[in-house]
Amino acid sequence: MSWRSLAALGGLHVLLAGVLAAVLETAAGFWWHLGTHALLFVPLLLIVVPALRGTLHPGRRQLVIVLAAAALSRALLLPTTPSLSGDAYRMAWEGQVVLDGKDPWAQPPDDPALAELAAAHPELRERVGYWKLPAIYPPFAQLFGAGAGWVSPSVTVLKAALLLAEAALIAALVALLASRGHNPLLAAAYAWNPLPLTEIAGSGHGDALAVAFLFLALLALERGRAAGAAALAALSGMTKFAGFALLPFLLRRVPDRRRQWTALGAAGAVVLVALAPFLAPARLADGFVVRFQEFGFSLWHYARHWRFNDSLFSPLDAALGDAARPVAFAVLIVLAAALVIRRQPPGFSLALLAGAAFLLSPVAHPWYLLWTLPFLVVNPERRGLLAAGLAMTLTVAFSYHAYWTIPPGLDWTLPTWVRVAEYLPVALAALVFGRRGQSPEGRPSSDSRRRKCATESAAA
Repeated sequence: MSWRSLAALGGLHVLLAGVLAAVLETAAGFWWHLGTHALLFVPLLLIVVPALRGTLHPGRRQLVIVLAAAALSRALLLPTTPSLSGDAYRMAWEGQVVLDGKDPWAQPPDDPALAELAAAHPELRERVGYWKLPAIYPPFAQLFGAGAGWVSPSVTVLKAALLLAEAALIAALVALLASRGHNPLLAAAYAWNPLPLTEIAGSGHGDALAVAFLFLALLALERGRAAGAAALAALSGMTKFAGFALLPFLLRRVPDRRRQWTALGAAGAVVLVALAPFLAPARLADGFVVRFQEFGFSLWHYARHWRFNDSLFSPLDAALGDAARPVAFAVLIVLAAALVIRRQPPGFSLALLAGAAFLLSPVAHPWYLLWTLPFLVVNPERRGLLAAGLAMTLTVAFSYHAYWTIPPGLDWTLPTWVRVAEYLPVALAALVFGRRGQSPEGRPSSDSRRRKCATESAAA
């Protein structure tokens, strides 16, 4: 494929991203959204499939085209109003609460003490959901929201800050693909994917920041910087708690005990620094235990009561009832322990864990797949998993049916046909491509395998 053909695909991608922006901004409806989401996979697959087969060779000009198209598509979606989720408004609102010297974990949005703040920012306040629940986001997410809010209380500014974090993720993805001997143009599987376009540039989900830190931690680990990797993993965990999942794999890859303690110290320092602004004496009047209960109250409520778009959790719930949630969580812990004990590569392990969590969780929002996608893309030799992951990011668009058709405040239930359309193609993709295994084209060359081994040895 010539660079001119690639540029034409980039133009098609940007054009379709513009259509997606118009669909979201004008509330065109579910079928318009679903169709545009599916069409965005056309230029993506026309790059990814030849890159996997070895018929699309990388070059500086080709990579610039892929990254420029990704940047332009995000620029088109940046000004759109987050219409599919209120999470960006919640993050921006709580940033203003922090800037005002109030406590987002002790004071939910409907607290009378925040009335003056609500009057100052009526648009944020009106679009915040679950008014009676305090903050669910960890401390660094609050600090990030406050930092964006200090520049401007606009949700657009918050989304722009999240896109900068995502740009770092994409740069790390390109670097890791190249260092492992893979075609860096495979980054298009993430950069041109409509899921991050919708959920980061469009809806402004804070998962972008947490996943970016986690991916940068993976890059640091593979370059032998264990302490830096641990600090970045802790930053991810203090943005979204799931980010702490990298730490056991990281420590397992560092055989030297002194370096393990150094890495733990770096992670602990990050946690303490992020917590420090929220542990002032006035906020510890009832003690540390009560304070940490406040940090986890909304998360506990969410884990116990929320349910949407579940798949494997449904049979668990039918068989076990109230025990289904702790059993699903226990299965994830056992899987994580097995991966750590068997010394599986951290990036591959995170992809498996995030994918398993999506399937076992009682809540499977589309943006949760942001935790899986980049870690699958950086392991393209796992053809079956990559195919299943890309299929999931395509068919998860069916779950937007609830976002478009069910008014806020009502229970979100999906018709059976939606769930079949969402999950059945993923199972088929995993089965077909999993059976084919790693084709010769999908395996790295001997030189790239040697580079990968050398990188892993340096990380150890």
